[in-house]
Amino acid sequence: MEPPGEDGEMAAAALRAAKRALRGELRQRLRSLGAAEKQRQSRLLTRKVIGHPKYQESKRIAIFLSMPDEIQTEEIIKDIFKQGKECFIPRYKPHSNHMDMLKLSSAEDISSLTLTSWNILQPSDDDSVREEALAGGQEQDCTVDPDEGNSALQVNQLLGPVHGHPQCCLGQHNRGS
Repeated sequence: MEPPGEDGEMAAAALRAAKRALRGELRQRLRSLGAAEKQRQSRLLTRKVIGHPKYQESKRIAIFLSMPDEIQTEEIIKDIFKQGKECFIPRYKPHSNHMDMLKLSSAEDISSLTLTSWNILQPSDDDSVREEALAGGQEQDCTVDPDEGNSALQVNQLLGPVHGHPQCCLGQHNRGS
């Protein structure tokens, strides 16, 4: 395969710029939502996720800890433990696209996590005690992802890996609902 030429590099740069502009626009829209609307959407999403048959049958769930300007996942995390399911959260590697999904021992375990320079709570780099979701040939059954306010319930179906964790989207939270 031939390396991309100048046209390919220009197209890639234009795509990066378009993504950056879109992310900025989404951040502005999220900031414009009031606290009450964010809470309403968080409650709605929590009910949808917890009531979803795939969530109900899942035993190992990966969930991203929400940022303040995103749909909140705290109640989903509490339910994961209440239901006796296993909960996995991401740990990002600095200066890398690599991410591990590491096991939480309880909802309260979140308070022991390290705050990164990006204001993301995650297990510290030297935390080697936590189980990794893919260790021993196992993987999570279900992933809940607060993606810039458009949360999705995703269940592994090997339709496309995301950071090494195969998943597919079952449904997306719609702001209008």
